[in-house]
Amino acid sequence: MKTKQDIQLELLQEIDDICSKNNLNYIIADKRALHAYLNHTFNDDNRMIPVAMTQGDIDRFCQIFENENNEDRYIEGTFNNSNYVPLYVSYGNRNTTDMDVIYRNRNLHWGIRIRIYPIIKFMDKEGNIFRPFNSRLRKEHKLRKFLSKKVENDKLGYMKTGLTVLNGAYSLTGGGSRFYKEVKKNIFIDKWEDIQQYSRVRIVNKYYDTDILKDTEKIEIDGVELSFPKNPEEFFTRAYGEDFREKTMKPKKPGNRRIIDTEIGYEKIINDTEDILREIRSTHEEIILERRKVKAETEATKNVWRLVRMTEKQIEFEDYFNDDKINELLAYDLNDEEQLGIVYKELSPAIIALKRYASFGMTFSINPKTDALIKKVLLIKESDNLVNKIEEISKKEYYAE
Repeated sequence: MKTKQDIQLELLQEIDDICSKNNLNYIIADKRALHAYLNHTFNDDNRMIPVAMTQGDIDRFCQIFENENNEDRYIEGTFNNSNYVPLYVSYGNRNTTDMDVIYRNRNLHWGIRIRIYPIIKFMDKEGNIFRPFNSRLRKEHKLRKFLSKKVENDKLGYMKTGLTVLNGAYSLTGGGSRFYKEVKKNIFIDKWEDIQQYSRVRIVNKYYDTDILKDTEKIEIDGVELSFPKNPEEFFTRAYGEDFREKTMKPKKPGNRRIIDTEIGYEKIINDTEDILREIRSTHEEIILERRKVKAETEATKNVWRLVRMTEKQIEFEDYFNDDKINELLAYDLNDEEQLGIVYKELSPAIIALKRYASFGMTFSINPKTDALIKKVLLIKESDNLVNKIEEISKKEYYAE
């Protein structure tokens, strides 16, 4: 019986074959590349093995795959699934299963797969930085991720075409192709040699100087020739430091809620166990809901105690900062650094208490003269954020039951 690693290696070999025959370039990415280089093997229980290509080569790879029409394989990305959220593309085996029984999001395919990440331009030769998302695209991307986690549809995540609605409040109608094209404009690099037009690029979540990505070379990993940056010693030194050989990667072992099968396809498993999977998800949601209720009740209890303690502090400060004391402090010249220090020291206990309770969304008043003096001192000390936060909280009404 094949292992998950066997399937992953088959997929990597196929990616390498397609790229070699069609003049496309790729490299094995992130810490899995480092582990593979040092040990000439991948971990047995790698959840995912990522490779990286330029966006242009990813597009060409996807087109080549679709033209070949291999029914045992699939490729999935925003370009062919408007509900797909990540920027990477998944290349997988239809006759296998690697699926979380609880969190299914809106993907269509759940076989053992390889992720193909775009190499994203980050900085040009003049030091100008590129961002994949502007404010509007970032907002839409967050909404897509939010809906991906929250929405339930038929077949435990198989999405109906068209409209997706959450509680009648949020909707996202298709738009995946438009969104994907807009993001691509911000990150697009066509061919491997075009990487050199930039000074730095991003691969997965790490940034690399482009001069170490000029060429690639093949290294044998588990009997398969795979692409790495040429001069890998220099590449990994820059990426992970001089001690890169001492870096370790702890594999994330699949939890007991993950179904992994190298011989049965995910479609059959979903169809055969649909009622069970729905029950599992329903039970899980009930558990989460109860946890949230308990957490909310616990937080409410904590807030009551905070209110009690804050009231005790308020009474303490009201007694301390009586008319005589506050008039004494008001006589100091706050423009004089030494005298300001004396006043600040006297007010510090109250300022510390105000800062602490503001972090919980609570505040208190001592008396008008003291409140005004504290505000004046904080502004001199350039603590505008605390002043603004206290004033914002003061506008609200709170009730303790």
